[in-house]
Amino acid sequence: MANCCNNLFDDFTFEDLTSVKPPDVKGIYVVRIKCRSEVPPNDMVEKTRKLLSGIGWDLVIDFIMSRVERLGNIGNCPIIYIGSAGTRSGSRNTLKNRYEEFANRHTAMYPIWVLLYFGWRLEFGWKLSANPLHDENELKKNYRILHGGKLPALVEK
Repeated sequence: MANCCNNLFDDFTFEDLTSVKPPDVKGIYVVRIKCRSEVPPNDMVEKTRKLLSGIGWDLVIDFIMSRVERLGNIGNCPIIYIGSAGTRSGSRNTLKNRYEEFANRHTAMYPIWVLLYFGWRLEFGWKLSANPLHDENELKKNYRILHGGKLPALVEK
């Protein structure tokens, strides 16, 4: 596993994605690959597409696959998502809330579910922040510098 940017995340707390209990405060967070399975991302995408074809509802298939196809962006970097919680003034969104959204409404939930299904082990990492939006933007800026202008695999903006 590449250590191409781990210094950016030295002050993050990391725990297994499937059992973590992040704090109920605002901050920035990441999803990191801890262990890959033998199934490569492009195979996962195609197997998921085949499974979803049985639904017979193109609108749903297109929506889910637009997220799952992001798995094709996974390279050597273990960081696959960067986000923040509590970015708006008065927001009640917290690291705990954002983590819980991976189970029911987060933009990255489908690809994360697929990775877990195919045996990949993931970690949820976080860092408390008084200004999460600023810190997220700085983290993404520094990430891009180290990765030729690209964001993590599951991030679009």
